[in-house]
Parts: sequence; structure tokens; C-alpha cells
Amino acid sequence: MPAVRQRRNYKSAPARRAPQVRAPQRRKTQSGWSMKLGAWAHARLREAQYDSLSRRVLQGVSLFVIAAIFLTIAAAVGLIDDAGRAVSNTAATITRGAGLAVKNVEIVAMNERTMTNVQKAEVEAIAGIIPQDIMFSVSPKTIRNRVMDLPWVESVVVRRLWPDHIQILVTPRAANALWQEGGKLSYIDASGKKLGPADATKVTGLPLVIGANAAAQAPKMFEALSTRRAIAARTYALERIGSRRWNIRLRTGSEILLPEQDVEIALDNLENLQARYRLLDRNFTRLDVRRPGFLLIRPSAEITVTAPQSV
Repeated sequence: MPAVRQRRNYKSAPARRAPQVRAPQRRKTQSGWSMKLGAWAHARLREAQYDSLSRRVLQGVSLFVIAAIFLTIAAAVGLIDDAGRAVSNTAATITRGAGLAVKNVEIVAMNERTMTNVQKAEVEAIAGIIPQDIMFSVSPKTIRNRVMDLPWVESVVVRRLWPDHIQILVTPRAANALWQEGGKLSYIDASGKKLGPADATKVTGLPLVIGANAAAQAPKMFEALSTRRAIAARTYALERIGSRRWNIRLRTGSEILLPEQDVEIALDNLENLQARYRLLDRNFTRLDVRRPGFLLIRPSAEITVTAPQSV
């Protein structure tokens, strides 16, 4: 007989189970229930507010104000004919009541420059902003174009600061000299542009330009003197002679006659003479450098020689 194998019962190893991660249990604390209760109460309160009569009145007033503002804008841009003027006037009144009218106009000088009270009055007058005018009808572009027409203005920025404020930021042109013509003084800039009248009692430190049509030719002399510091430091005024040439008046009262042509060559010669002989510091009334290679000097006082007396 074949041998009979005995079956052995092998116990299988138990399958490994994946570790179970227990979700953290929410702690039912009193603060959690109070937060839920507060959120529920807030939601019920919001529903009550939306359904209340006061909320409906507020919504109606808001819509009416928006409609009034729309009508005001439409009237300002010309979309409403004469038949709608009465409605637009009523809308404008409502818009003013909502606080959207001009109450303050601020005029500020930019870039650390200053404006006189007269200049501020000129800006305010030419801007043409009417008090209590509707903010929507105020055009910053129109105001800017008006203010830029002033000769002493370099740049302008106009802002509408809601709900009732207009700000005009002005950059005045920097005065570079004074122009005297016909006994009247005016400010001019580096380009020779006239900026407005000047008060002789309040002006200090600016060179003087004298003569008819002198302002237009002054920038070339300003540029020429900018690199000749010895002459520029002693210059009091530039006088235009017959629309042809310049005379330089020094602070000492002396006068230098410049030629019509080759002005820069003459100025260079003066700079060299000043550096070597201190010529500009000498006592003279007139220095003529109009002829190349010649230097004519008129002393301030004639030198008299007294003959010795006989004994």
C-alpha cells in the first residue's frame, strides 16, 4: 500500500491590517455652540433688515440719487433737450443735496516753486469753476487747457477729489532774469518768454535785460555767460543796442561794449585778461572790445599831474 501522507493543519498568519487613523473628535464646547448661535442670529437679523421698511426706503433713495446723477451727466453733455431741463435742474439739486458739489478749490504750486497771490487769483479766474457746481460737470481737461494759456505756467494737473474738492497743481516757469522795456519790468525765463509783471521793490538776485526785443535774444547771452564765470559773476545787466549787439553793465558801474559778430571770442579774451591782470576789477567807466585785437579803456577819472613849484 502506498504510504498515506498525513495532512498537517498549518495555521495561516493573520493578515496585517492597515493602521486606522482616528479622526479627531470635535469637542462640543460651549464656545462652539455660542458661535453657531451667533451666526444664526446674524443671518436672521440680515433677513429682517432686508425686509424692513427702512431698508426699502434706503434702497429707493439710493436709486433716486443714482438716477439724478445720471440725468445731471446727461444734461452736462447735451443729451437732454429743453424739455428735460426742468428735470435735470431737479436732479442737480438732488445731487448737490447728496454732497457731490464743488465746495473747495485748491491751487498748489509744484516742484518747490512759489506763486504769488496775484498768480493764484489769475488761475482761479481763468479756471472758471463755479462754487456749488456739480462735480460731474467739472472737466479737468477743459480747466487744464484754460490754465495753460497763462504765459507763466509750465504745466498743470487738475484732479477731482470726491466728493466736493477740486485740486489744481501748477508748475510755474522759473524766472531767469528781468526784462526792462519802456520803463516796465517783467519776468522772463531761460528761453526769453515773458512770464508777467515784476515788482522792482521785491526782486533780488536776478540779472537785468534792457532794450526793445531784448528778451528774444537774451537766451544766447545767458548760454554764453554760463561758461564765463568771471564775467557772469560781475554782470548786473545786459543792454541790447539797436537790436544789433550787446553792452554788459558790471556791478561796479562799468560798461563793456561787445561786437556784433564773434561775441564768444571777445568774451574769451575778457576771461583771459581777467585771469592774468584782473582787468574787470580795475577802475574804468567803459571797456570797448568791438574791434578784434584792440582794447580801448576809458578810466573813471582823469589823472592830473601837478608841476613842481619853484623855490
